[in-house]
Amino acid sequence: MVTVDVLPESDPAYPIVTAILRVVPASRWAFARLEPDGELGNLLGSRENGGTLAELKSEQSRQRAKSKTGPRIAATLGPLDGYESGVTLLFADGKANFGILVILRTGELGPFTSSEISMLTLALDAASERLSDLRLSPSALARSTDEHREDASYPAQRTDGEQYVLNSDLQIVLTWMSQGQRRAALTGLQTRLAERLPGVLEDTVRELIAGWKADDPGTRLPGIARPVPFLVVRTHPVAGPAGLFIGVRVERFQPSHSLAVPAARFHISPRELEVLALLLDGAKLEEIAQTLNITISTVQDHVKSMVDKTESRNRTGLIARVLGWVDAPETE
Repeated sequence: MVTVDVLPESDPAYPIVTAILRVVPASRWAFARLEPDGELGNLLGSRENGGTLAELKSEQSRQRAKSKTGPRIAATLGPLDGYESGVTLLFADGKANFGILVILRTGELGPFTSSEISMLTLALDAASERLSDLRLSPSALARSTDEHREDASYPAQRTDGEQYVLNSDLQIVLTWMSQGQRRAALTGLQTRLAERLPGVLEDTVRELIAGWKADDPGTRLPGIARPVPFLVVRTHPVAGPAGLFIGVRVERFQPSHSLAVPAARFHISPRELEVLALLLDGAKLEEIAQTLNITISTVQDHVKSMVDKTESRNRTGLIARVLGWVDAPETE
């Protein structure tokens, strides 16, 4: 008999998966983490058993036969076992796989809607980037639960994301899909055009516009909220000849200290990123040395290397460059 460990709540994937299922309901679902050796490990699902782990391993192989690397959202390729439709998400970056999530639905829940697929696509990209960052250092895994913290510093409005116009009953009357939803991989998936946003997002919009009054334009203030860890929802009034409508933009949340982008931009090594992650947490050089089991002089060497790579003058300048506070190289 195969013994399967249940994914612990301390695992960084746990809040991501549970948040996804708050946005997109499932009749049956299963998630498994991939270990560094490429084998499926800890399991979380509506039916937690070894058979499900075997099914996920088979689904992983089928999906990777279609696409060798990177994150992927696609119609489930394995047997649906009587379920009406299924979506598979492969969390990954260009170098490693992090996990697989299969969401199945019966006819009672109905087909996935276009807005649900959009939210799954945003969740896939956000979660893959998050898990890619955390893969860089054990210390980052230890601080991964910080994702639960309230964070008021939402990112500036981005050019990607999904945009909707809702009427006073919160029904969708117009939408723009910017990501294309990776339609080729979703060919064959039964979906329907969304008439409403997923319930969690609709509740968020309702709260953001609660103070709006039809006879007082001064009350119609733009709003912003983060209903689940991977999404940011923005609202703004849309007035025209037909009356007042609600503009809604849904974006994936990107922490200001995400390490994937600066790592690629400045060619920072994995070991340097371990040091950088602790620097961003406010650790002193002595604490970094103790955590990583290296000498202080080695920590200093890593810091100096990153200062040089980012064309900064010192540690403060390095952090500013990594966080995007300084766009141009510093000069004396």
